[in-house]
Amino acid sequence: MTEPRVLTCDEARDLAPLFAIRALEPADMAAVRQHLAGCSDAHPETLELGEAATALLDTVEPVQPPAGLKSRLLAAAAADLSEGRHPSVSSAASAVASVAPATPGALAAAAPANVIDLAAARERRRGRLSWLVAVAAVIAVVALGGLNLSLRSELGAAQAYQDGVNRALDLAAQPGSVTALLANADGSVSGFGVVGADGTVRLTMRGLGPTTGSQVYTAWAIEGDGAPVPIGDFTVGANGVATATAKSPTAAPGATLALTLEPTRGATAPTLPIVAAGVTRDPAG
Repeated sequence: MTEPRVLTCDEARDLAPLFAIRALEPADMAAVRQHLAGCSDAHPETLELGEAATALLDTVEPVQPPAGLKSRLLAAAAADLSEGRHPSVSSAASAVASVAPATPGALAAAAPANVIDLAAARERRRGRLSWLVAVAAVIAVVALGGLNLSLRSELGAAQAYQDGVNRALDLAAQPGSVTALLANADGSVSGFGVVGADGTVRLTMRGLGPTTGSQVYTAWAIEGDGAPVPIGDFTVGANGVATATAKSPTAAPGATLALTLEPTRGATAPTLPIVAAGVTRDPAG
């Protein structure tokens, strides 16, 4: 399976409008999700854009779109961009021409102007993205009502995860705390764990499969070559987000925090496979 490309914070912000209405290609959707899961920046703009999209859907009654509407809209958008009818395209072409190859001395003399051009190009790129968002929004508004429900679910899960991270960060700010980023091999499950100096553990996870019946997720602490010690059980709902508090026998850096899915509460040995794991470290280290 191809790994999602790694985004910078600026790239994630640029893609946020299209991400909020699910107008990105699957690979780009995965890349944004991966960035949000591991970034120390909360990226509130992503949540705000999602809330705005939901509000838009709330104000317009969903209807069945005419056959071929999506393909016609996207084809028209692509034609406008390729033929230069959108203002940002001609402006971008001018910007490229203004920084054509020159002698080293000429480049040095033109440096201030080039810096301005790069900043302006960034603004033009944002404008082009906004224009594409407008096209995608038309498609979203006329889509079936299922998107509204799905978007609400994703926004609720994102808010629950962010709230859990904020609570964990409160503990991480206390002296003697250690932190761990937990994930599985492909990054579909990820989260954040903090162990306080007194052994208090706060876990926030997303991407987990919902528990059913008597199933629970069990958190384990593993120090060195020692046996895994169960430190807490919790259940997970349909949104895949979980926040849990546990108690660890160790608050030393270098311990492993791990999650397993168990058939019932009270497991004394982990049931493989490991769902997610991470190693604790000093936040200042």
